Amino acid sequence: MVSRHPSKANPLEVPALQLQGSPAVYVVVISGKWLLEHTTPSWRLKDPMKGFQRIVKEDRARQIARTILDHGRAFPNAITLATDTRTLDYSNNKVVIPDRSKFLVVDGQHRLWAQKFSERDGQYACIIHLNKSEKEMAELFLEINENQKRVPSSLRWDLVRLVRPAGDEAAVTASEIVYALVDREDSPFHISIDLTGEQKDLTIKQGSLAPEIRTLVSRARKVHDPTFDDYVALLIRFFSAVRSLNPSGWGDPDSTYYKARVLRALIRVLTDLVLDATSLDQLTAIFFLDKLKKIDPATLSEERIRASQGSAGVTDLYGEMKKQVFA
Repeated sequence: MVSRHPSKANPLEVPALQLQGSPAVYVVVISGKWLLEHTTPSWRLKDPMKGFQRIVKEDRARQIARTILDHGRAFPNAITLATDTRTLDYSNNKVVIPDRSKFLVVDGQHRLWAQKFSERDGQYACIIHLNKSEKEMAELFLEINENQKRVPSSLRWDLVRLVRPAGDEAAVTASEIVYALVDREDSPFHISIDLTGEQKDLTIKQGSLAPEIRTLVSRARKVHDPTFDDYVALLIRFFSAVRSLNPSGWGDPDSTYYKARVLRALIRVLTDLVLDATSLDQLTAIFFLDKLKKIDPATLSEERIRASQGSAGVTDLYGEMKKQVFA
């Protein structure tokens, strides 16, 4: 919020674009360090710093600082600010902001708090909404945050494959493996995994399998150091064996083995088999089929799957299958 009696000392003058006149909305670019001193994450908190610390996740803010601010990069989207001040001096495409001004951060708290962990002074594109009461600020917050559609996890994994971020080679490899499973004609998952979360007719999503494959990659490379082709061939052999357990049901989401949670748990079993093997050469499709035949299908009944919730459910399924496979 803006003080009722803003000081005329040290005002900030920045280029601005006025989007609308009443109530006024401006687009401006402001220094991150200036913003930290003039913003609050909640108009109900007296200490903005403690407010940010309560609301944001420090690890996420530090990561943003490392990957964006420390590299001198600009954020691809603007943060949203609101204030109860009625007007700002605006002329010649510039706006003057009094030094005692305070703004509520409606959207972009983590991006802004990242400035706390970077020596570089980032330049933030800001959309400023003027003349807002506390009630109107709350409404604006809900409007922006409730209407935002979360990026599907599958799309995030697909972007990992395209962007190839440094520092997580296992994630990049996992996303490449999933793409290969979709692309290769000899794969049981040929053109049947939804890579972006937008193909409603495909029940198996990249966002379900990729995290488990990432764990497989991360752990297997410490023991066998497989090549990328080794990973792909290994998973094709494994899922070919899984498909052999019920060939007619493969592709049917109502069948025993073609459910996301079951497949996720099976990949965890595969990880154990890989770590237990003296060589990847012994992990043939026949070897996998012999192991997987030990699993009692009743363990994976529809009632059992429905009773299982989220990651805990996958863990329970994995525990049951692991006991049977390694019996």
